[in-house]
Amino acid sequence: MKKITSIIIAAFMLLSLAACSSGQTSAPETSPADGQEATNSQAPDAEGQDAADSQAPDAEATEEDGQNPIMNFIGTYAADRCSILIEADGAKGAKVSVTWGSSAAENGEWNMSGDFDEDTLTINYSNCVKKDVVYNEGGTVDSETVEYENGTGSITFQEDGKLTLTWNDNQEQIADGTVFEYVS
Repeated sequence: MKKITSIIIAAFMLLSLAACSSGQTSAPETSPADGQEATNSQAPDAEGQDAADSQAPDAEATEEDGQNPIMNFIGTYAADRCSILIEADGAKGAKVSVTWGSSAAENGEWNMSGDFDEDTLTINYSNCVKKDVVYNEGGTVDSETVEYENGTGSITFQEDGKLTLTWNDNQEQIADGTVFEYVS
């Protein structure tokens, strides 16, 4: 039984890593706005490194230059058994996907979106859907149960030498006090 549990845990971790990375080596391009060219926020910097390899891009995306300012913070953040994926959505929106492993065969998933406030470095949301997902011994989804819809909360970014975020979920306060560090 321990051997089967270990195999399931290993498979789940590999699937989680594969899902998080999805083979991308650069950020998705944004749609051109008002006749401007689309740009990729992870182009090499002056030293030839990809912006994804550094803690923060050299040239920041701003609403004034026609870019979604969340582009400065997209990527995966992690703490313990939890990962948070931040993606750009339109001119100033952000999509957030949270996966929190509660056991080898079960995890919680939160999906939400909201506008990014460039002044406070915060995404406020009021449309969170939380699911409980259970996997069978083969590693495929056995069941998905919606725990709640229209959840509220916020994601706030900090840039103190390294890029981090905190998540305030108003329904469960599951991440209170947890700092998630940028990993890719």
